[in-house]
Amino acid sequence: MVITGKKRWFVLVIVSLMAGVMVYVPFLRYSYYDQMVMLFSEYKSVASAANVNEFIGDFSFWFGLVCTIGYPIGGILVDKFGEKWLLIIGSVMMGACSFWFGLVPDKLSIIIIHVLYGVGTSFFIWNAYLKTTRKMGNASEQGSMFSTSEFVRAIMGMLLGFLGVALLNRAIMPGNATDLQVLGAQWRNMLFFNGALFLVLAVIVFFVVPNNIIGAEDAELAASGKAALTQEKLTAASVLKVLKMPGTWLLSLLIFFCFSFTSAANGYLGSYTVNVLGISQTQASTFAVVRNYIIAGLATLAIGFIADKIGSKVKTLGYYLAIATVLTVAVLVTKNTAFLCIGVTFVFAVVYTGMRGIYFATLGEVGIPLSLTGVATGVISLICYLPDVYFAKLAGIWLDKYGKFGYDLIWYWVIGCGILGILVAFISVRYSKKLKAEGKVQ
Repeated sequence: MVITGKKRWFVLVIVSLMAGVMVYVPFLRYSYYDQMVMLFSEYKSVASAANVNEFIGDFSFWFGLVCTIGYPIGGILVDKFGEKWLLIIGSVMMGACSFWFGLVPDKLSIIIIHVLYGVGTSFFIWNAYLKTTRKMGNASEQGSMFSTSEFVRAIMGMLLGFLGVALLNRAIMPGNATDLQVLGAQWRNMLFFNGALFLVLAVIVFFVVPNNIIGAEDAELAASGKAALTQEKLTAASVLKVLKMPGTWLLSLLIFFCFSFTSAANGYLGSYTVNVLGISQTQASTFAVVRNYIIAGLATLAIGFIADKIGSKVKTLGYYLAIATVLTVAVLVTKNTAFLCIGVTFVFAVVYTGMRGIYFATLGEVGIPLSLTGVATGVISLICYLPDVYFAKLAGIWLDKYGKFGYDLIWYWVIGCGILGILVAFISVRYSKKLKAEGKVQ
């Protein structure tokens, strides 16, 4: 079924809202890192105070590892079975895990929860969400489709983020002390709300998303007589076809460096502002929500239209990486002037969060056909999201061992990823121009 008119925008919004909750819940450390430290080391003795940062890295490692294994499997599943039921199953699974996580269980349970979060994300929701989003627009609309989707995801994250700040802030007592029992109760309320939201979105998907979605790109090709209005059958040959495409590997590396950059900045700017710049936990969480959701929403919405104007999503990512790398250096230089550094971090966030808006709008530009989107996004996601496996644990070790200097090591890492990403973007632009010259892409 081809989805047209207003319904395609409604479907885009619904799957984007689901993806927004999917990204928000496993990455609560991005907004509430210091509250999580207290929950796991003081409210309950899940981990000792001496290695609680490493423990947060541990369960993040398991989430990332499962996702890395699961992305290619999820890509195959969505190409074989379609989007609808993968979205529903994944949402129900992550909803149930959110209720469990809200109870602040023991160490093993928290690790199991994040393993299941990884299954729900990578086996079921992620590739189904990406393929549905791509199907809603034709080739000329991919930038605006994906950036609009990222904007919706950011709006959802912003609302959930401010709700979390409001709830967890109730634990702050006069004198800036934290009531651990209130903190635990409000953590439960926050996670229970997220769990219920997953279930509600699963029900909406059941009623509004058809079992077989025909993409707008395929519909246009069929109308012009260039292709049949059918899905390419998933075979071992089609998987091999994706693996043999240079574009698959170029995008894998480009998005790997973009995501490495964004993940490190998102994950540790909040804690950096508390422990290096000296602001309060509540202020840090509020700033984190503003950066990660409000600024991210506007930045990701804008980048799609900017990329369409420039005419190349890959080139746009290269420009953004260059600007973001310079701003990372500025963060290091201004850290002794807290007010100035906070200002720089907000400008920094405009750039690095914006990149997310067009990660997967680049597929057509390097010659990956719509019919193989699932397999391609699975392979690309396996590589580009590898930082979810190791970086949180690595950064946790740095912070536990080196204290404030650990943050400098994080920023050095970010700068290195930026430089390498710029080089890959340059190579990818040249490859895209070659495909256009040969008439293989529009």
